[in-house]
Amino acid sequence: MEYMRVPQTQPFVPVILGGDIGTYSLAREFHEAYGAVSVAVPAASNGVLEHSVAIDVRPAGTMVDDDAVVAHLQEIARDLTAGGANPRPLLLCGSLDLQVMLLARRRADLEQWYTIPYVPLEKMEQAALKQNFYDLCAELGVPHPRTLAVDMAAHAAGDWQVPEELPFPLIGKPADSSAWVHAKFPGKQKVHTLDGPAELADLLERISGSGYREAFILQELVPGGDTNMRLCTFFSGGDGLVRFAAYGEVVVEEHAPLVLGNSAGIVTAVEPEVIAQGRRILDHLGWTGFAMFDAKLDPRDGIVKFFELNPRLGRNHYYLTAAGRNAARFYVREYLGGEYDAGARPGGEPDSGAWLSEGLAGAEGLEGIEVLRTQWLYTVLPLPLLRRHARGPVGSKALRLMTEKKVSNPLLYKAERHPRRLVYLALNALNQFRKFRQFPPRQA
Repeated sequence: MEYMRVPQTQPFVPVILGGDIGTYSLAREFHEAYGAVSVAVPAASNGVLEHSVAIDVRPAGTMVDDDAVVAHLQEIARDLTAGGANPRPLLLCGSLDLQVMLLARRRADLEQWYTIPYVPLEKMEQAALKQNFYDLCAELGVPHPRTLAVDMAAHAAGDWQVPEELPFPLIGKPADSSAWVHAKFPGKQKVHTLDGPAELADLLERISGSGYREAFILQELVPGGDTNMRLCTFFSGGDGLVRFAAYGEVVVEEHAPLVLGNSAGIVTAVEPEVIAQGRRILDHLGWTGFAMFDAKLDPRDGIVKFFELNPRLGRNHYYLTAAGRNAARFYVREYLGGEYDAGARPGGEPDSGAWLSEGLAGAEGLEGIEVLRTQWLYTVLPLPLLRRHARGPVGSKALRLMTEKKVSNPLLYKAERHPRRLVYLALNALNQFRKFRQFPPRQA
């Protein structure tokens, strides 16, 4: 199979672990900003990556064998630098928690070759493991759902006690999403909705049999449909202080079991109070690099409740670039230096003064940071399908932005010309209609 190859003269090379739309989006962003070809390292090649002008695909064969992945990355690094004869910066990114946790664990084996733009493992676990995150929210006064952690390592099958602290229905989800990848059992989902004690006991028994031994989170169900979901992406500098924030409101999510909860449409917005709360957490941690919060507007009290912190860019982070702030440029400026950013293509980044939080209503707690303020629609769906599922005030914003042609799909990149890629895009669009017919979005 033919793949694009990284030019020997390219000044730096992004190497991206993963094979999903987030991987493609980041590679597109490096190509848009610098004309750079990125190396994508999925477990196996797939249509979202293949025949792209922006990607050199080098499958690892696995994502669950740390030693094999590290050895593959080391071999890629030797090839990209001609064994050291052609030294150039290699920026190593991950697309999922599983991958960035691997990079944090094996930093010592990789940093001879790579710049790794993530916090140390201890800090990552302090924030990204969900039971730690909810403790942190409680400490800092950040709103979050009532939560109980079940220690799966301390219970034997059949020993489950129904929690009295929380009323049904409950949400059940793993505290450690990277460990959850290895769990195999019938009916496994990214997030489980539990209607009663018998359903909970059955699920916990199946999880126990799967070998998953980390905490499992039981949480009050915050009512509301997809349009109540919120997300906020932050970038913190090397001084451990937030420099940039971008808030989004979800138009619709995917509902197929293994991708449940992935945003399929996002409208950029500004919510100073939520941004200030996220900043409080990250500044407290002394975070560096990107982080993304998932949250939900609770219709019972009108408060946005924080669900989790992802220690990386989110799968659907391209909403930043669509609205004018290319994520790749943050990486290059902070981790490689201004001399590499000097090669950025012109355009795509408005005057930064338009983004300063000063003058923004309700901006207390946002002093000194940039806030994305351009309203834009991001989607991975064909527009007729998105129109069909646009509901409520957020849906109305999406429909208006479609009319104004302020909409972007990360897969629809004009630089892509390969016939096989165009065929893939057509088939992917048809598959989205099939998935949404089979697994329709929930209503509020």
